[in-house]
Amino acid sequence: MSDSLSRQIARYVASLTYDDIPSFVVDRVKALALHNLVMSFEGLSAPSGKAAIELSKAEEPRFDGATILGDGARVSRMGAVFANSQLMHVGIHGDSYRMLSHPGGHVVSSALVSGELERADGAAFLTGLVAGYEAHVRIAGPFVPSTQARGFRASPAYGIFGAAVATGKLLGLTEDQLVSAIALAATFAGGTVEGARVGGQETQYHDANATRNGVMAALIAKRDVRGSETALEGDAGFYYAFTGNNRGDLTYTFSGPDTVDIAQCTEGLGTRYDLLEVIPKIYPGKGPDNPVIELMAELKKKYFVNPQNVERITVEVNWLETFYPSPAFPSLSGSQPQGDGTAYQTAYTCVHGNYPRVRLRRTPGSSNPEDARINKLMERVTVEPRKDRGTYSPRITIAMKNGDCYESEYTGDELKYDLVKEAERIREVYPFLPVPANQLDELASCIVGLQAEVNLDALIRLCVIV
Repeated sequence: MSDSLSRQIARYVASLTYDDIPSFVVDRVKALALHNLVMSFEGLSAPSGKAAIELSKAEEPRFDGATILGDGARVSRMGAVFANSQLMHVGIHGDSYRMLSHPGGHVVSSALVSGELERADGAAFLTGLVAGYEAHVRIAGPFVPSTQARGFRASPAYGIFGAAVATGKLLGLTEDQLVSAIALAATFAGGTVEGARVGGQETQYHDANATRNGVMAALIAKRDVRGSETALEGDAGFYYAFTGNNRGDLTYTFSGPDTVDIAQCTEGLGTRYDLLEVIPKIYPGKGPDNPVIELMAELKKKYFVNPQNVERITVEVNWLETFYPSPAFPSLSGSQPQGDGTAYQTAYTCVHGNYPRVRLRRTPGSSNPEDARINKLMERVTVEPRKDRGTYSPRITIAMKNGDCYESEYTGDELKYDLVKEAERIREVYPFLPVPANQLDELASCIVGLQAEVNLDALIRLCVIV
């Protein structure tokens, strides 16, 4: 009998060292860490970000605790991961895997807090990031849309594993303890879709609470609580509860067959890094809308597209990217929380040549001339769901009134930034953040050489507004 999925992941994580990780994988997790840390500053101005900070400071202050990003206050381990995860998630600017899960806010926040408290060096922190990201995306894999169809939000449901494993790695958990941490995370997982479907605000705290629960799973596991070996694939395990079966039958799939072998989740651990599929979001909203905006901006610039002369814009995207939160539970009118949707973002970008780096607060029916131009063009934008297109791989066709036609498409790899590209693109967000640009540049420089740092003090100092 082969080892359980939890056992295979735990063995990989327990034995993982910084030297085992290819340089291009280290580069990618550095880019993702930079992205999530910088974007956490945006959360400082959000009501739920402020609430998370005040709650942690009021309920769990601790002079020798961990640091709340931006604010600088010291609170308990659990208070810090809750607040920091909230700051990374609330601006809908973090990162995205399979559209509906957002690993960074769970993994980076939990690894940073445990790295600070355990006095870990930079190499250990980066190793914890790789372990956490890889656990999250491996367990999530093709199951993300089926989980949403089951009535659970995929991001907290899978993010809890990233938090548990990243924390477990930095705590030095053994293989057996990591098996238990995964089992406990499977038991603690949750977060229903109903709020996203009808506009309830409870979804704002799903991810932060999942991060907190993941850290708790690792802390309990350190006490040698024995978890079930088959917590994921067992007859009454995580996959049965969160996807409806433990056979690998999928309710929905972005592409490919509707049945997968669950054992494939752990294939190639240590040689194939699925975390490379995680996409940082430069623009607010759904992850798949980011490449649409980028592609539209490129077409606008290349062909000098005048919106007044546009007859029709057709945007072809993966079919599931047009549904939120799930085809099984479509969002009620007016309750979709990710901005203004693909058609609006396409029209806005065609009119202006770019798209705002912070979330728009659009007023329906506004008399603003700019809004009128965008709304008028949006009537000529068609978003076509296609099952033959991959995720993050839009095709845009612009038909002009004079008969000209401009077309281009993405393959899905265009936004998978390395550290150099991420540092370049993230600067576009600097003007909207309450932090001096030179401090953010220092933060980026610190992450470049982070593996040589003996602790995380310098990194954390640069994540606090003085």
